[in-house]
Amino acid sequence: MTFFNDYIGKLVQIEMKGDREKIGYLIDVGPDVIVSYMEKKYLYLPTAHIKNVKLSTEDKTNMDPPPVPIMQTGMITYQQILSSAIDRFVEIYISDNQTLHGYVRYIAQDYFVFYSPLYQVMYIPQFHLKWISPYETHQTPYMRAQNQMTASSFDPSFAALPDTFEQLLKGLEGEIVCFDSGLNSNKIGLLQKMTHPFVELVTADEKKMHYNIQHIKNCIPFNM
Repeated sequence: MTFFNDYIGKLVQIEMKGDREKIGYLIDVGPDVIVSYMEKKYLYLPTAHIKNVKLSTEDKTNMDPPPVPIMQTGMITYQQILSSAIDRFVEIYISDNQTLHGYVRYIAQDYFVFYSPLYQVMYIPQFHLKWISPYETHQTPYMRAQNQMTASSFDPSFAALPDTFEQLLKGLEGEIVCFDSGLNSNKIGLLQKMTHPFVELVTADEKKMHYNIQHIKNCIPFNM
């Protein structure tokens, strides 16, 4: 994506799929990720969710200037970003105008394990991550001590997790789960059966719901 080289260090407007547009300084561009600096933090945005990028005409007067010098590599990748985020306090965005705060604990083939102080353990398909932003190394969620954070990346149970999100859901058959952070009551219930590409979920009032696994943005198990 060499045509973005002229935009490095300049204010750009990024139209996202499933999120509001982002206006910030373009810091780096890799094969599958763009790095933007806005509101005093770095955002790493997978290009799969970017609709378009253009120079911004916004007034820069009230905007934080970009860091100096700008460390452009042109080689940064989505997998590198996820790997470097392990055990670091981050903010992530999946969907529904909801950001999540917590820690990436483990990365599987097509999903990752995220620990949130609010939701505890979450399984998130990598494709649905719209952006990720790391906090400073000394920051922790809600000012809690680091030793109060559970489920570190050294948890031996992670080694037993299946490689794919589909296999993970298959292994959760017969368990109570919550999809998409439980924002919809019809996405909380018993995972009755997983038959590609759908899962059958039985809600508390015994309704059977069938969800396409490609559109499940996260899964929270209640057997942890």
